[in-house]
Amino acid sequence: MRGKGVLTFPRLRLVSMLSAALLGVGIGTAHADEPPAAKRYQLNGDARSPDLSGLWSGSYLTAPGLRAQTPIPERKYTRWAPFPLPLTPDYQKKVDARAAAAKTGRVIGDAGVRCLPSGMPWKIVVNPGLPIEVIQTPGQVSFWGGLRPVVIYTDGRPHPADLTPTYDGHSIGWWVGDTLHVDTVGLIASTAIDAAYNPHSAALHLVWTLQRVAPDRLHLNLTVYDPEALKEPLSTTVVYELLTERRMDLIDDASCFENNRNLPDENNASGFKRF
Repeated sequence: MRGKGVLTFPRLRLVSMLSAALLGVGIGTAHADEPPAAKRYQLNGDARSPDLSGLWSGSYLTAPGLRAQTPIPERKYTRWAPFPLPLTPDYQKKVDARAAAAKTGRVIGDAGVRCLPSGMPWKIVVNPGLPIEVIQTPGQVSFWGGLRPVVIYTDGRPHPADLTPTYDGHSIGWWVGDTLHVDTVGLIASTAIDAAYNPHSAALHLVWTLQRVAPDRLHLNLTVYDPEALKEPLSTTVVYELLTERRMDLIDDASCFENNRNLPDENNASGFKRF
């Protein structure tokens, strides 16, 4: 169902209510305290849910006929479906403007050139430039893809009613069998959804699942909803492979300040932020 610029999911509401019943809390109850030690919160009450922890290298999202450059040459490639992206007229104009600027050497739509976070889903769920460290603890699953984590709360809490938009948004998750279902909202509108700098609106809504299909393989199925920017939802599947080499244990924590090339934005302003 669609609200005013926001997608609502009756099934998700039902899941939240069921989760609250299992945990003995009310919908909208604040969860300020940490979960009790050694207790796992699962929608289906199954304490034997699969462990998603590990260091994972994900497939790289790219356009047909284009083999994108990546730090890990042997990784697999995936695509958006449908493609080309079903953009609304206003957002197609933004894409055309970014393509025209790129021909003149100007980058529009990449928050990274301003030393700002790339935001979800880019570089975390799609186009991960570096390995992703997944850490699973009672009450949450965390994606570490650089300098900060994307936290998926699995303790039954709902999205905050007064959510302030951020680069990575707010994610809640629940287990159905061996699959973790995730819902992400509250994403700031100034970022891109992929390495092609495709734009989105403040109504961006991510629905994804995580399933460990083999000891060394993790599948992430992502659906992107944005009624302002997209005529229909986008989807893709990211395949993560477990990294076991010891040299992969060192995740790069580089800052964009270390190699900033002073790229301008759409207003021809310097990409280097002065403090």
